[in-house]
Amino acid sequence: MEHTNHVPRHEWSETERGMALGLCASKRFPLREITNIIGMPKSTVSDVNKRDTGKSKPRSGRPRKVSARDMRQIVRYLQKNRTTRRITLLRLKRLFNLQVHENTLRSALADAGYLHKIAKRRPYLTNLDRKRRLKFAKEHKDDDWSKVIFTDEMPVKLFIERRIRDYVWRKAGEELHPDCITYQRHLQGTGMMFWGAFRKGKIGPGIFFDLKKGETVNSVTYRDQVLLGPLRQFWEESFEDISVPIIMEDNAPIHKKVCIPVRKEFGMTSLDWPPNSPDLNPIEHVWSYIKDIIGRDYSDVTSVKEMKRIVLMIWEEFQDNQWDGLIDSMHERMEAVIAALGGSTRF
Repeated sequence: MEHTNHVPRHEWSETERGMALGLCASKRFPLREITNIIGMPKSTVSDVNKRDTGKSKPRSGRPRKVSARDMRQIVRYLQKNRTTRRITLLRLKRLFNLQVHENTLRSALADAGYLHKIAKRRPYLTNLDRKRRLKFAKEHKDDDWSKVIFTDEMPVKLFIERRIRDYVWRKAGEELHPDCITYQRHLQGTGMMFWGAFRKGKIGPGIFFDLKKGETVNSVTYRDQVLLGPLRQFWEESFEDISVPIIMEDNAPIHKKVCIPVRKEFGMTSLDWPPNSPDLNPIEHVWSYIKDIIGRDYSDVTSVKEMKRIVLMIWEEFQDNQWDGLIDSMHERMEAVIAALGGSTRF
């Protein structure tokens, strides 16, 4: 069988096409020989000769709708601040006068690495907050966290307002970029306040504050209902396993004022916790676990009394070592704060 030479597809330049046109115009060479001279397929040589031009044919198909120049401008705009990160596709189209479908623009942004993702919720951190967090992490990254009693308060609410999901344009690895975070705020609703404590290998007490209608928790309430009661008892019992139990309380005002002399009188050792640092307190994950159960199984509860019963039931069913892994993660949490220079972490 006779084999024909196959010339691979090639985008011929205007110069090469002009050379073919010149050879054809000289009428000195047949098409086959011109093909051999310049390596151009005979069909292409014939087409150049018929059209009498070295320019390529106009390309069929739809041109790129979002130009590279447009994308550079859009990306620079998105990176400006918190507001631009949250712009909608429709507003982007109008702002840059783009005559494209929103899906086309979304695909172009994805090609540039920008996806529309739900913003992480984190507390707002001032520069001073960052410095204090960094200092704390460096000083305590090698501590023995099994000696620490972790405590905190958890608001439990009925008829809670729905959180609106906040979407941002971000690239992979920008989850904790300051412009891509939604800063937490206190939710409004009818609620109660639960307090709990635990340490490695032991679940401590959990109680609801006894508050009258319209009353809020303050340092006196905390002293009388927690510090002088369940916390003191759990701290004293911990001496059976720990030489010097250390109490962890966050920077909330209710832990200060009248509570300071009480701790001094009892000889309690406590940590000077940095502000706005729930990511460093492993009990926050316990609160998330409880709230997930409530949202999944008890979202229809409308009675304060019944909700209190449910939360206490969940707390009392915890096993003593159920949350040991959270305490084991404390070294990693400190390293994450150091790596973030005191900024937000994934915890």
